[in-house]
Amino acid sequence: MQEERRTDAEILDAVERAARKLRNQEILLAIASFAVGLGYLVVMLAGRSADLRDFVTRPGAGQWEIVGWYLFLFTLIYNVVHLPVSFLRGYVIEKRFRLSQQRFRRWLWSQAKRFLVSALMIVALGEAVYFFLRFFDKGWWFWAWLLYLVFGLLLARYASRVLIPLFYKKAEIENAEVVDHVERIVDKAGFELKSVKCLILEKDTRRANAAVLGMGAAKEILLSDTLLATLGPAEIEAVVAHEIGHLRRHHREMLFGAGMVVSFVAFVFAAGALEMSKGALEIADVYDVAGFPLIVLVFSGLFLMVTPVLNYISRIMEHEADVWAFNLTGDVDALATALDKLAAANLAERNQPWLYEILFSTHPSPANRIEYMKEAAKRNPPKKDDIKDPTKPDDTKAQKQLDELYKKGKASGTLMFWDKEP
Repeated sequence: MQEERRTDAEILDAVERAARKLRNQEILLAIASFAVGLGYLVVMLAGRSADLRDFVTRPGAGQWEIVGWYLFLFTLIYNVVHLPVSFLRGYVIEKRFRLSQQRFRRWLWSQAKRFLVSALMIVALGEAVYFFLRFFDKGWWFWAWLLYLVFGLLLARYASRVLIPLFYKKAEIENAEVVDHVERIVDKAGFELKSVKCLILEKDTRRANAAVLGMGAAKEILLSDTLLATLGPAEIEAVVAHEIGHLRRHHREMLFGAGMVVSFVAFVFAAGALEMSKGALEIADVYDVAGFPLIVLVFSGLFLMVTPVLNYISRIMEHEADVWAFNLTGDVDALATALDKLAAANLAERNQPWLYEILFSTHPSPANRIEYMKEAAKRNPPKKDDIKDPTKPDDTKAQKQLDELYKKGKASGTLMFWDKEP
């Protein structure tokens, strides 16, 4: 039986309703995730942390061995306790809203890899922090922060080469027209990149995304295969220009610096909290590994408080990158239609509630971004030149845009149309 095609208005209305439902469920699961994490830390500080320390302490065991096993088991127990929320958030909800066709075994293997990578990092950093705690007395926090800074720089520079391949495959972009658009816009920007590559996500998610990774000479732009399947060449060009805008305005470095400032304050507070808790909470001394949950609690609490501020800064940066992009391409409409398509593909609301945006969102809502761009273009019209594709269809016409949206969505699987509400 042939499927009856929905009208354009029905398509967009179904997507928007599903996006609202998804947002509400994600909020509930975010609250649940926070509650589980906080509850775990409180239980540990109520005596279970000392029990775990005693469990890994055996006669003749060195401090490095005790700390290493404690941190590994601390991370393992947290992941086990948090697994139901992770399952609901990362598997059930994604399946329910048809954003994922990932098999359960693949999801479980992905979670295991994430645990192993995080446990390795926590053990390595934790060993160094407790070395400083034991041998640098009052000034341990400064040396620990310096280590944290160096580790962050290394991670920012090499994550694309080392960590990303553990979870996703990268490939060259095969579409010659897209490659041509990308190369021309990168050349026009006068920017040197390590590469612009395709990130294979389709086995795990239908969500479409683009990102800038790396620092220094290792900068790389990644475009997901789902994004390449959803957007046309001119729209992909606009997205790449947006990512170059982030690089040109040094947004990544600014956010990294802001994170390091917050972490500096967190280490100072953690040092004070450990000193005040010495002899209490069954913490024998500041270098007693049983106090580790207190360090985690201080960091988590401080970053939670400043997250709305960091999100606000991030949203400003998104606007700046949008303006930089359309000034480079001379095309406001291409980025606007790209944002609309990506919002539909990712089930993101075109207009997010203001409180949700303040508390949770690093990006302005698509409608907000499009309105901001068009107002900026009116004040300072971009110059159009030959970098635009003269054969690009007129995406400013609503009917053509919706037809293209429907056809591309049905063909690529990145847009879902529901006979029943999820």
